[in-house]
Amino acid sequence: MGFFDLFKNEAPPLLEIDAVSFGEKDSTSFKKNYYNLKKPVLIKNGASNWSIMDKWSKEYLINNAGNYMCAVISDSRPAVANEHTSLKDYFENHSGKSTLTLDRYKPSNDKFFFKDIKMPNLFFSKNNISRFFFYHSIKDAGTLPHNHRDAFNILKDGQKHWVMFDANQKTSPKGYQLMMDYFQKYPTGSHAKDWFRKELKTLTKKVDTAYQCIQKPGDIVYVPEGYAHTVINITDEVLGIVIETSRKS
Repeated sequence: MGFFDLFKNEAPPLLEIDAVSFGEKDSTSFKKNYYNLKKPVLIKNGASNWSIMDKWSKEYLINNAGNYMCAVISDSRPAVANEHTSLKDYFENHSGKSTLTLDRYKPSNDKFFFKDIKMPNLFFSKNNISRFFFYHSIKDAGTLPHNHRDAFNILKDGQKHWVMFDANQKTSPKGYQLMMDYFQKYPTGSHAKDWFRKELKTLTKKVDTAYQCIQKPGDIVYVPEGYAHTVINITDEVLGIVIETSRKS
């Protein structure tokens, strides 16, 4: 066995997602280099000067949106959660659980969840928001591989480790099939930490390209539509909101 034979079966490394700081006049650059190409990007400090960073705390959320009904989650398949309670009750009585609550964008939730997000901004406006996900979670929790429309994940507190790959059924059938295989292998009751432990080291053998990044407070992660993504929290708590948009002209 030659020296290079020792390494021929090793999976190639994950690519680091581009980490870019966009200025006030960089909208064209974002659209040309990332949005139009459906390429993920870590937008460094993209929300650092938005009031969400100063205002959002558990106390602020309880006082201003305490009656909002949220999902209570114990695994990494939040889309099928069947337990719901008020945000106030969640924070006060569900220690060790998570919430990732999907809701349609409408005037009633615009009054709170969007008043601390700068609008318009370089990345989205109220005209193309379709849904949003409010989230709060604990260390080692997260989400298993899934995809949806274009999304902008705004992190207020904590740090998150992201992994993603193209899983568009038309343009990346291999990635799409892998995502569906993960759905079968990791059903309701499964946890992201197990996926990271068992699957991450072989992922790049199964898809053409896979990306990763570490998201920190004030960062925005852009996930292109169709991209499968899985996330694990690497700090004690994370808090933020995901804005899902449609590609309206």
